Amino acid sequence: MTEMKQPLKHVELKAPIKPRKSEKKTCHKSARPTGEDVPALCKWILDRYVSSDWDNQFLERLEMVLRRDRDGNVLAEPKTFHGEAMGIAVTGPSRDGKSTLVLRVIERVLDEQFDDKGLGRNVIYHRVRSSATLKGVYTDLCTATGFTSFPARMTVPEAHNLAIHRLRLADIRIVILDEVHNLLGYDNRAVNLFLKTFLQDGGGFCLIAIGTEPLRTFVYDRSENIELAGRLLDFSLERFPRDSSLALINGALRRLVADAGLRLRSSISRDPYFADRILDGCRDSYGRSMRLISTSIVLALEEGAAVLDIEDFRRIFDLKMLHFNPENPFVLSDWATRASAVDGDGGNALRDSDFGDARKARRRGKSRKGASK
Repeated sequence: MTEMKQPLKHVELKAPIKPRKSEKKTCHKSARPTGEDVPALCKWILDRYVSSDWDNQFLERLEMVLRRDRDGNVLAEPKTFHGEAMGIAVTGPSRDGKSTLVLRVIERVLDEQFDDKGLGRNVIYHRVRSSATLKGVYTDLCTATGFTSFPARMTVPEAHNLAIHRLRLADIRIVILDEVHNLLGYDNRAVNLFLKTFLQDGGGFCLIAIGTEPLRTFVYDRSENIELAGRLLDFSLERFPRDSSLALINGALRRLVADAGLRLRSSISRDPYFADRILDGCRDSYGRSMRLISTSIVLALEEGAAVLDIEDFRRIFDLKMLHFNPENPFVLSDWATRASAVDGDGGNALRDSDFGDARKARRRGKSRKGASK
């Protein structure tokens, strides 16, 4: 998601990522499209990235495995210990934001940009396919560097040597492998050696392995992989305290709505529990919460709305998240009563009409622009 960099500060970052001692002026923030270009604005909103404490936690580990220059800036160059490099294993539930987190921090701290093949100046990013083999990963890395003329028959060791050679020619020093759990079960001993060889045997790359909980179990809970565990720093994305999550959600909601040029209907702005709805609906997942906010805003934009209301969230949740949580928190229940109790009785008490009607069909196009609450 596209972030705001000045040089390493983000919209709702409670503990801003530590800046470089000598700041670079390069900025990866794309300009906000005009309101008239709705498709471009929708893409821009979907690409936004809201930082969290995870950014700094990941950066702390990067500082352990990468060298620095004389000014203390982190370099895209691995530290070596007796000729061997180290790496990081980033693990957590699916769709919690692991990949986005890694890429955004790498882009900001190392001033990297990736092409459509995942190739940067000194970093390569590769998403392991669900049916991948080890040789397939090696050949994919070669292809990303521009080499496609493979021998008709090639062994895994030959593919490894070719991939290492191509990565060195491309001046790659950090290898990011995403969804590494897709390799598990293929041949666990071979996967262990596959990961270790990026760090040793003259490979000399910093390896960032991203995956779900099975990857963490594979690396850290299996005695036969103790050498691999010693070479990969553990970074498991632990859920934030509830108050911190709610603050992040409220901040992201306000900022993204303003960036989209929308207003909040009273079904959201006067509901003190709206962030709770989002967090509970996403089962405490920060990444899913951010995705739910952005996709709901995009729905309102695409339908020509001037306001964002609870119905946008209800529809997105019904379409995209019922498999994850069969209880839609944006269906009206006693929320209006609870919100009124917080606001106090009297003239300002909320009514059900303030919260729309989740059962009505959504109006489309210009008819939505007339809504003001």
